[in-house]
Amino acid sequence: MTTTTRIFRLSALAVAIAVSRLSPALADQMVKSPWDNPPTAAAATTPEKCGPAPNLPAGLETEDYYSDKAHSVIDPARKQAYDDAVKPLQAAARKIEAMADRYRTTGDASSAVCAASWLSTLARSGVLSGPMSSNQAVYVQGWMLGAFSVAWLKVRSARGVPASATDAVPHWLARIAERNMTYYNDRDNKMDGRNNHRYWSGFAAMAAGIAASREDLTDWGMESFRVGIAQIRPDGTLPLEMDRRARALHYHLFAAAPLVTIAELAAANGKDLYAERNAALGRLVKTAAASIDNPQAFDTKAGVKQEEIKLHADDIAWAQPFEKRFPDPALHALLDKLPNRSILYLGGLPPG
Repeated sequence: MTTTTRIFRLSALAVAIAVSRLSPALADQMVKSPWDNPPTAAAATTPEKCGPAPNLPAGLETEDYYSDKAHSVIDPARKQAYDDAVKPLQAAARKIEAMADRYRTTGDASSAVCAASWLSTLARSGVLSGPMSSNQAVYVQGWMLGAFSVAWLKVRSARGVPASATDAVPHWLARIAERNMTYYNDRDNKMDGRNNHRYWSGFAAMAAGIAASREDLTDWGMESFRVGIAQIRPDGTLPLEMDRRARALHYHLFAAAPLVTIAELAAANGKDLYAERNAALGRLVKTAAASIDNPQAFDTKAGVKQEEIKLHADDIAWAQPFEKRFPDPALHALLDKLPNRSILYLGGLPPG
């Protein structure tokens, strides 16, 4: 045996020992997702026609669209400007999510490969990694990060996904998460550091952290979850969302969505967040869901009549995995009213 061969074998042994020592720690990290198992369906489908991914900018310029201090009254002109600014991002996310869910529901690997190809293109372009013009732009960055991260988790293990995507996409997602989290570092005393915006950012960071095997990101997601459930009152309401006046109920539903999804991401890794703080999350879900058809309690507590909830997926489809774990006839009936259950900011169809 030559000296070089002996050195190589000793080096390999040292690496193996180091990896074995790291294994217990790695086992504690959140690296699994609810979509790691291959699709069970194998329906005959036409292969995906994968066109080119759109050319999207790295940064985003947009402002909020409310005209009152409570952020409850929408200014039509500002809302139109906002919609125009985010439309290209949303359209790309919806297309990627549709391909990812097509793979999950039919087993068509070509759909997964195309979704991965689009995500890889966005990653190479540094989409969402550039400057954000306002706090509203940061919120959009977080929402889109969550959408892209879950779409990636749905397709990452599909047959035919190239190694180039497996390398580029998780790093890109983690980089966006780092930027998005930075915004919240000094906002513990600000409303958006404690309300639904923080929970959405936490969900996005957690999904990106699972994709990139980044414990710091998943830990921040768990911390964000606890910021939220610590505020849930015995009656199942959130004080900061109740301050949204006529849109209080809307924002309770909106706040519950990322919290439930964080709990599902944690559950895939053997952690039960649903039980924390005496099952606080369940109180929020049930209170908000029950008020969709009967909002009188919210009218009273918010001090103003609530805007009508015109039921669609964004309002309640996120509760699908919750209802599966904790069967509830009323919640099941609400879910049955939905013509589809795809939610843009949650990466398409919810777990379960």
